[in-house]
Amino acid sequence: MQFSPCLKEDVRIPDGGPLEGCQLLGLLQREHRERVAWHVAKGGFLGLVLLEIQDFSLLRRLFRPEVAEALAGTMAREVLRVAERRTREHPLGLMEVLEPSRVLVVVGCEDDDAEALERLAAVLRLEARGRLRQESVRLTGQALELRCGAARVISRGPVGLDMALAAAVAEASRRAGGGGALAPALREFREILELRRVRAVFQPIVNLRAGSVFAWEALARGPRESTLESPAMLFDVAEEAGAIFALEKICREAAIRGFAKREPGAKLFCNVHPRTLLDPQFTPGETRRLLDKYGMEPHDVVLEITERHSVKDFNLFHRTLAHYRDAGYGVAVDDVGTGYSGLVSIAEIQPDFMKIDMSLVRGIDANPVKRALMETLLTFSEKVGCRIVAEGIETEAELACLIRLGAHFGQGFFLGRPAETPTPLSEGPRLAIVRGANRAADGLKCSSPINDLAERPHQVERNATIGEVKHFFDGNESVHAVVVTQAGRPEGLIMGQHLDKLLSSQYGLSLFLRRDVGRIMDPSPLAVEWDTPVEVAAQAAMARDRDKLYDPILVTCRGRLSGLVSVQKILDALASVQVEMAKGANPLTGLPGNVAIEREIARRAAAGRPTCFVYADLDNFKVFNDVYGFKDGDKAILLTARILGEALCAHGGQDDFLGHVGGDDFIILCDGPSAEPICRAVAQSFAAASSALYSAEDRERGYIEGQGRDGRVGRFDLLTISMGVIDCAFAVPVTMDELGLRAAAVKKYAKSQSGNSFVRDRRAPLGLPDAPGQEAERAVCPPPHDTI
Repeated sequence: MQFSPCLKEDVRIPDGGPLEGCQLLGLLQREHRERVAWHVAKGGFLGLVLLEIQDFSLLRRLFRPEVAEALAGTMAREVLRVAERRTREHPLGLMEVLEPSRVLVVVGCEDDDAEALERLAAVLRLEARGRLRQESVRLTGQALELRCGAARVISRGPVGLDMALAAAVAEASRRAGGGGALAPALREFREILELRRVRAVFQPIVNLRAGSVFAWEALARGPRESTLESPAMLFDVAEEAGAIFALEKICREAAIRGFAKREPGAKLFCNVHPRTLLDPQFTPGETRRLLDKYGMEPHDVVLEITERHSVKDFNLFHRTLAHYRDAGYGVAVDDVGTGYSGLVSIAEIQPDFMKIDMSLVRGIDANPVKRALMETLLTFSEKVGCRIVAEGIETEAELACLIRLGAHFGQGFFLGRPAETPTPLSEGPRLAIVRGANRAADGLKCSSPINDLAERPHQVERNATIGEVKHFFDGNESVHAVVVTQAGRPEGLIMGQHLDKLLSSQYGLSLFLRRDVGRIMDPSPLAVEWDTPVEVAAQAAMARDRDKLYDPILVTCRGRLSGLVSVQKILDALASVQVEMAKGANPLTGLPGNVAIEREIARRAAAGRPTCFVYADLDNFKVFNDVYGFKDGDKAILLTARILGEALCAHGGQDDFLGHVGGDDFIILCDGPSAEPICRAVAQSFAAASSALYSAEDRERGYIEGQGRDGRVGRFDLLTISMGVIDCAFAVPVTMDELGLRAAAVKKYAKSQSGNSFVRDRRAPLGLPDAPGQEAERAVCPPPHDTI
């Protein structure tokens, strides 16, 4: 059955063009009139569902006419969308907009089932209401109500059908005013509640910086194939029934029960309706009893509060939330960017996580305004100490853009759809893409910590007077800024030029000289932690107000002042990096970077020169970098570069090439006979020298403790180096993708060996013309390895 909208010609829906149609009673289009008459003539039954926006006339008086028209258009489109889907099994379906605020749906049935008609009416109302409310909040700040009524058309045949239709419309209108359309849905809801027929599905939340699953969000679902399977429908009916709290208790237990068998280390995000915390039946401790029952702890759970619902008693709400936070639960705010109070509610709740609504994420790669908003939210999150979760990621381009912007976590169909059980942390079809995008993004950034540029700060205590600061500036002409501190923590910043301008005004000296520094300091200077990348700090500095643009940046270590960095010094550092990048060199090691590496490979390929491609990579470098810090991490990379260079000089040819891909990855291009002597020398030298990077205690133990790429804490071996060797004939063209895939496979095999190792691929060299049966022969040739 094809659903047929039948609309009055004087009604226009935004973006939909003029709606052509007719009146239902006596003036139906010929085709529709014949279909209705034919259906009744063959013994079929008719039902009507009338939907109308409550208090629409008041809405038109309070707001601009175009606002009311836009909301009427939204309702009509939503009713049409839902009706088309929900009446597919019916032999007849028509829709007409009687007037801007009233929509009529006519359905034909095989039998006179009044309960089925009432269920259809409830579904039409609940599903269409969700989108209408969302749009009305956006346009008016108020959630509109959608009323609904259903009635059967009592007619024995086509004769007198118009009168029967008119009577049914009047009956449906009366029932819409009485609000009884939800009775079937309420009966079904009570059954779901009593039999606890709610289930939970789990969607992964991915760490976009580590490429691992960080958490799972539990999403409630009603019984399969039921009217209330959708969570929106389920909770809408619960709200109508005043049973939000009872439903959430069942949902929470289903979520914890389904999540309890997961691998340790992941968190569970549970949705919480704000009004649940204010419910009179709320009993603190029930969630803890559930966790104890299934062997979980409060720190495993994050309570996710949606902004879609307003909270009236903020004092009670925050006291209850503080109780949960003190018990160890995390707190997240959902739908940031939509809802009732936006950033105001975030400031009140002070969440651990902000979940950015999908409307700001969808298409972010092609929308500069959305990117700017995301950058602002990320800067804000760093300042208030929470982390960002970007929701609704559906494309690889959106994912790559969010990684480049520095988003902490991501969620969406591209990363993983909701599933009945959480899969193990190490699995996930898209995690490799996240790791690859991170590596690509790292190559574009100046990731040196800001602390490398910091200078000793000049500081005064919070109780100092303005006169004392003036005296300090007069005696130290080279000093341009003083940090105001209290117990070692920065409280504000005083710029010498601003102080001089203030005191040079009329009465300036007499008014301010004896006052405390709090009267004139900037109470919110830009402060970043010591390990913030220089590029990130520079972006934050350039985003400040114009009058603060050239103020220095405060550097802190766990909140305590540790240094000061001038904007000029940051600009010089970035300029230096750009110069090195322009030369094709890595800014840390000075070795040729990716551009130069690809150019050298292309040069050898064009000349048809057989070449050995050696890919070197450090094992357990991430853990070492996390435990010992960026500075020692850079030492390890510089040591590796030096060892590779010395081995190449000792065993390679004059035209051999050493490049730095980025991070702890290096490339050597050399002649075939030189490859194994070079790799053996590198492995021996690294085994002898790398232990000096560790403390005596760690050297003696032979391992360090830290967090791996999968987020789990454990013991990790000391640094080793793995090298994969591939032969390239270059007799026929070889793409970078082919070379990269072969190199990745051989390097992976090398990394599976213990100790400092190298592996040479014994398959036929890349760039040879294929011969029949050659691929099969290659596939069974295992690559040998050597381990130091």
